[in-house]
Amino acid sequence: MATGRQGVAGNGCASLLERRNGVISGSSEQVKQNLLPEVLSCVIADTSLSLQKKYALTLSRTRHFRLRETVTTGSELEECLVRANIHIVLLDIYLKGWDGVDSLRKARIRYPRVDWMILSGDDDPDVVRGCVCLGVFDYLIKPFSVERLEHALNAYFQYHQGLTRRANPWRQKDLDMVTSLRGISPRALEDPPKGIQRKLLEKIRTCMRNNREALSASAVGETIGISRSTARRYLEYLLETGEATFEYDISSVGRPVKLYRLL
Repeated sequence: MATGRQGVAGNGCASLLERRNGVISGSSEQVKQNLLPEVLSCVIADTSLSLQKKYALTLSRTRHFRLRETVTTGSELEECLVRANIHIVLLDIYLKGWDGVDSLRKARIRYPRVDWMILSGDDDPDVVRGCVCLGVFDYLIKPFSVERLEHALNAYFQYHQGLTRRANPWRQKDLDMVTSLRGISPRALEDPPKGIQRKLLEKIRTCMRNNREALSASAVGETIGISRSTARRYLEYLLETGEATFEYDISSVGRPVKLYRLL
């Protein structure tokens, strides 16, 4: 018989770096990055073992997270949070032995540095509002697609890294970029239009996630093995859907180079 807690290993990659005057900033910010984990520790809290496995598989594909444990009751979750350094909990708000929004409120007080993502079948407006008011990163209503969960996890990774790896004083546009990750563009979840292949689009997403720097269309094309014009078309689509942002590299002589990064 399956147990309520399981441990799973994983690996990860890095996220946001700031560019100033066309050059990636370094020194104290890079030192700070070396002291912080590049893989975030996660707990899945759901009474359904089949859903636990589904979420664990999704986590393994993101490569940004290490699944610390899976738990099936509120008491197991409490024990895990006490003894382990957890970054985020994927929580069914009606976990056995967990008193919905009230337990979440108490947990937010006891563990203020733990983030929460709700994966629940409850679509009651008061419950959703209660969770949002308590600062959950996202609320996914069951049943939801694997793609929706992947988007939420990748957004959280970028959000967490953007906040915790910052050493320089914030500029408003940089802060806006990070805080905007708490939302998700509906277009990012739609089927891509004619001329955009889903498999190639995912390859480009993966390429960008695996790089610390913002990338040009040429760099993406060379990495994946496609033309610069094709890479640019896909990157512009990611801009349109709100999945990516851009900046210009003006460090070299000549025309500024447009650089793209995933949000």
